[in-house]
Amino acid sequence: MSRWQLRRSRCKGFTLVELLVVIAIIGTLMGLLLPAVQKVREAAASTRCKSNLHQLAIAAHDCNDTLGRLPPMAGTFGNAYYAPLFFHLLPFIEQEPVAKMAAWLDYTAFVGKRSPNPATTINIGVIWPTWDSVDVSNHTFLRQTRIQVYQCPSDPSLHNCLDWCDGDASYAGNFQVFGDPGKVPNSNNFWLLEPAFDGGARIPATFTDGTSQTIVFAEKYARCDGAGSPGGTWWMRGVFHGARSLGGGWDDSYPADRLSAVFGGGRGTDGTIWRSGPGSRFLVQPNRFLQRPGPCDKRLASSPHSGGMNVALGDGSVRFLSQGISGSTWWAACTPNGNDLLGNDW
Repeated sequence: MSRWQLRRSRCKGFTLVELLVVIAIIGTLMGLLLPAVQKVREAAASTRCKSNLHQLAIAAHDCNDTLGRLPPMAGTFGNAYYAPLFFHLLPFIEQEPVAKMAAWLDYTAFVGKRSPNPATTINIGVIWPTWDSVDVSNHTFLRQTRIQVYQCPSDPSLHNCLDWCDGDASYAGNFQVFGDPGKVPNSNNFWLLEPAFDGGARIPATFTDGTSQTIVFAEKYARCDGAGSPGGTWWMRGVFHGARSLGGGWDDSYPADRLSAVFGGGRGTDGTIWRSGPGSRFLVQPNRFLQRPGPCDKRLASSPHSGGMNVALGDGSVRFLSQGISGSTWWAACTPNGNDLLGNDW
């Protein structure tokens, strides 16, 4: 072997010490970069959440302009029978084909059934979403349909499936706006509750406190079991069971129950009472959301973001509310016609 070949062979590759130094440098760089990457991802997710809320607010305005009023928290409205708020908004978020699927149902379906039977799926001739409505485009139950605008990518509780799976949501409507707090009875009889879930709201007529100072939508965990039975937020919750008569059966959730997209008041057919008044101030990043009892309360709006929560206002804008906001200011922003003033913490 020549001297040149010997020198070349000695310079080939890394020594063990050099390799360890390189690995240590890469590890250090990864440690420095990972928090930055996570911050970028969270910022992107937060932006998406804000965009979704803005789309919901604009959809409400479009509905008001088209039909002369806002949709109810739950009820018959437009061309849809006995439907919840987020169902009524589907045509105004470019999801009208999904709404039209509510004309189909599997009349042999039962609670807990994961897929419909094509042989017993029929067209009932009207838009009436039920537990048994079928999306015939992919032959799944309509209640399991994922609507991206209704889901915040920052929500850690998404897709904790019971029987509605991808039909969960990360936002809820303000009962003080879309419902009628003056008609909420002490009984959970649905015949008495139904009128309370339609406030007949109009923009700007019923927003005497100002649209820019009234919350219409807020973030709310898709799954939140802390206060009693499993709870959360599902976009199509608040419907009848298609195989039952009106009001029949324990499995009917109309006009709302513990899994409905509601905050700021109201009473459900299962006895759930969503908190109202200053004590209804939202939760921020409640952990252990599947734990019972736990810190997550399905009766409150809840935010997956650090330091506060995003809300959509009646003028179509989106605002981030600080975690330190007082209960009185929060409630003043929830009431559209309470003649109350927002605090300096708004």
